[in-house]
Amino acid sequence: MRKVVAQAFVTLDGFTAGPNGETDWQLHGFSEEMGEYIYETYEEADLLLLGKYTYLQFEAYWQHQSNNPEADRMNNTAKIVCSTTLPSANWSNTILVKSNVAAEIRALKNKPGKNMMIVGSVGLMQSLAQQDLIDEYRFLTYPVFLGAGRRLLDNIRETRQLELMYSRIFTNGVMLTIYRPSQRICLYEYLAAVK
Repeated sequence: MRKVVAQAFVTLDGFTAGPNGETDWQLHGFSEEMGEYIYETYEEADLLLLGKYTYLQFEAYWQHQSNNPEADRMNNTAKIVCSTTLPSANWSNTILVKSNVAAEIRALKNKPGKNMMIVGSVGLMQSLAQQDLIDEYRFLTYPVFLGAGRRLLDNIRETRQLELMYSRIFTNGVMLTIYRPSQRICLYEYLAAVK
């Protein structure tokens, strides 16, 4: 079964973007070491899952790049953009899903292939997390406070236990943590079950 892997850049105070959508803090201290890691994560995936705004940013940038192996990979990789308001998706190898996103993702998980990677796309990540469709979370936590902006998983309404699978600190101070949903039962569930 394929995995849905959600990867996001996040600040120490839990934001993915500033109040006006600013993400310039992600570029400060971005290192070759981090670039290599991100390249490796894209190699593990054969399908990108994107929300509308990330799709529009990626499309505007990547489809106009040439003589660049990274651009070739981004342009040639299959992409699904999930949006109820985007009228069309014209970037190469892109399918627009306007409804029944969860059902589409469930069906794709049962097909052969590599990982399906959510990149950015916080709204999509929140929606799929609410429906327990994310198999792995990869957070790149920057040593910065924004104080306000868009929170990473703002709409999670119930406790989700995660299990740390891997962690690494890059030389620039950015910390990578990889989690998967925990299969362990919490103490309160155990006590309720034994009554």
